[in-house]
Amino acid sequence: MDFPWDPVDQPTEPSATAAWSGRGLLQAVLSCAGWLLLIPAWWLAETPLLVGSFVGWLISLLAVLFAVLVSIAAILIACVRGSWGVAVVSLCLAAAALVVVSRQDSQVYPVDYRYRLHRAALAELVEGYRAGRLDDELTLPAEMRSLCPSGFAYASPTVLFVQLWQNWRAESGTGLAYFAEPPTEPTPITTASGDLGYPKREVGDGWWWVA
Repeated sequence: MDFPWDPVDQPTEPSATAAWSGRGLLQAVLSCAGWLLLIPAWWLAETPLLVGSFVGWLISLLAVLFAVLVSIAAILIACVRGSWGVAVVSLCLAAAALVVVSRQDSQVYPVDYRYRLHRAALAELVEGYRAGRLDDELTLPAEMRSLCPSGFAYASPTVLFVQLWQNWRAESGTGLAYFAEPPTEPTPITTASGDLGYPKREVGDGWWWVA
């Protein structure tokens, strides 16, 4: 016969290990997942179709807001439930993910992709530049509009520059530069109306990414 106080009938509390392995682990993962999703979101925003557009800017903004809100929500939920270990781990993972994202160069993939996409048109520009037909500000052909949305491009005796991106105030920019002589030391290049950049790496065929 079973008695009301029989241990068999008593409700059992879920163990701390079980809670951590299930709900707690999910919360900890979510706290950093939003930050890591910023990397593909930035790649998408900087593809030729969206770079420099309002849609591309909106994608980047929404990705950042999503990452912040998910991290805060995961940490607050853990605190409300008294899962202090989960809260601390979630905070550490979110901070680590933020460091990883901040060290990622979101333009590496789009730069290479856009260069390959317009390689033939850039080769024609180089041909005209080396022949002495290009000087000062350039008017780019229509097929290069997706490469250089602003149309900011110029040629000087030492460099041929095509802008890839600039902020809405033209205070900062990046682009591709072809040098008459390969740069052997940091060479300042005008990348926007109010900005100077430096060659970062060679993309191909004498073109360098400048930022």
